[in-house]
Amino acid sequence: MQLLQARPKGASRQKFYIKVAVAASLLGLTVAFFTQESVRLKYHVWKQQRALTQAKGFLEKHDAKNAQLAIEVALTAVPGSPDAMRVAADMLEQVGAAQAMRLRLAVTQTVTDSAEDAAKLVLCCLRFRDFNAAKDALANTPHELSVQLPMVKAALAYALATADVPVADALFKELKTRLPDDDDLKFAHALLQMQHPDQDHRAEARRVLESLSQGNPARTFQMNRELIAQALQRRNYAEAKTLLAAVLADSSATLNDRLQKANLDLLVDKVPFDTVFPALAPLASKTAEDAVKFVEWLLVQNRAAVADQWLVGLPQELRENPAVRSAHAEVVGQLKDWDRLASLLEAGSWGAIPTGSVRLAMAARLASEQGNINLRHDIWNSALVAAGTNLSSLGVLQRLAGLWTWEKEAEVTLWAVARGYPDQTWAHQALFNAYRRQKNTTGMREVLGALRQSNMLVPRYQYDWALLSLLLDPQLQWNLPKETMKTLYEQNRANAAYATGYLFALVQADKKPEAQAVMDAIPVADREYPPRAPYLAYAYGVLRNHEGLARMRALMEGVEFLPEEKLLLSRAQESVDRPPDPLPPVRADAASPAKS
Repeated sequence: MQLLQARPKGASRQKFYIKVAVAASLLGLTVAFFTQESVRLKYHVWKQQRALTQAKGFLEKHDAKNAQLAIEVALTAVPGSPDAMRVAADMLEQVGAAQAMRLRLAVTQTVTDSAEDAAKLVLCCLRFRDFNAAKDALANTPHELSVQLPMVKAALAYALATADVPVADALFKELKTRLPDDDDLKFAHALLQMQHPDQDHRAEARRVLESLSQGNPARTFQMNRELIAQALQRRNYAEAKTLLAAVLADSSATLNDRLQKANLDLLVDKVPFDTVFPALAPLASKTAEDAVKFVEWLLVQNRAAVADQWLVGLPQELRENPAVRSAHAEVVGQLKDWDRLASLLEAGSWGAIPTGSVRLAMAARLASEQGNINLRHDIWNSALVAAGTNLSSLGVLQRLAGLWTWEKEAEVTLWAVARGYPDQTWAHQALFNAYRRQKNTTGMREVLGALRQSNMLVPRYQYDWALLSLLLDPQLQWNLPKETMKTLYEQNRANAAYATGYLFALVQADKKPEAQAVMDAIPVADREYPPRAPYLAYAYGVLRNHEGLARMRALMEGVEFLPEEKLLLSRAQESVDRPPDPLPPVRADAASPAKS
């Protein structure tokens, strides 16, 4: 009964008070901790909202640099906040900043069950004309999201943007099934059908357009615009003029419509330019957007001097608009008035840039005129150094290099943008396109390597880099590009591109049984895609499949390929023509009958 023995009364009370004090202290510390955490979280949320508000204000003032800093503060205040990333992406899209694509992608990786966010990513990529990124976004969307209405509409937008009429037609039909009473959808589908090569389809589409347009002036206006385009394609200028008259009689007519009428007047009716210009000039001076469009039209008409004179006569408020000032600098550049162009650029017509950078660029121009190309390169590099890492300054130098058609200078400037600002994928795309025209496979791989390092989460960058690496550096060893192809294939075995890349890696590593299994799993229809033909040809050659190699050879005829891709066909033929490996020698004692 020892456990029930009573303790001294005083000691028990003292210990009780001690326990109460300790418990109270612990409770106080806990409350203080959670209160502090709550206050800290509220502060960070307040800081984020304040930074977003500041960013909006900076954007309204066209202060892109400070807006970018404010957005970065907002995104770091509460890291990974989908709401903040959505708002920031909206702001960046409004000002045409390509960083919005990365934020949209981050949202989809954080919120994996939102078809709305997935669709916004696709549409954002289309807005910045990164069709490859849009294609990746569509391909990487889970099936349960891709069948939802926002994603079907996004897929339709992609098909229309890439002029994939059959896919767009199929998506329109699916949407019409799901939204049978949506007349706007029927109208948009009929507009697409007007591009059908079959005359009967076009006639039926026109009937639908006319039916849906009855009593609806907005649709009638849109229909007439489409019919004008069709008439011009058929060179039916009489019909185009009649339709244009109806469009111009509508209050919704824009300057573009009047410029189209001017084109017909100049090119078809041979109306003198001096007769056309006076009617357009007052209309073009109403808004900055119209003024810029008019200047662009004048430059197409080879009327830079007229554009210059017209711009000088605009009201000061319009003349000082940033977009109009930029257009004016373009006009002065076309006039080759380099001194005036330098003054305009120093004043920020194409964006902020140090005066020293502009002067060095003009000095490079002078060296070029004197025929000293090496000096031109050196001075241009000095201009880049003076520009520093400022995106606006690099953009100005890039426009100058384009104006002067300096390929080398344009290349180094684009690399400065690509390395300093990985989100500016237009620079990577421009470099890739240039290297592709030059058939510079090493340069193409370097661009893809930079993209891959900037964003390891984009499968396309991983795949394209690995493919070009295998193409440029064929070796038996199982290396990183081969492992990349394996990883991509295991993540999505139904992707024919990944299957082809992994197949190419396997045959390079002389893993013939595994290669044959992958080859057999690729649907026959997916093998008939010309860009894959060199890689499949090489695989068929290594696997000694004469028939398959012959099909790929026929598929490659008339298609332009990289030199290394063409070499794959030659190597495939060498492999398939090579005599079979000799059988191992048979030992004499194994072949002779057993002796008793």
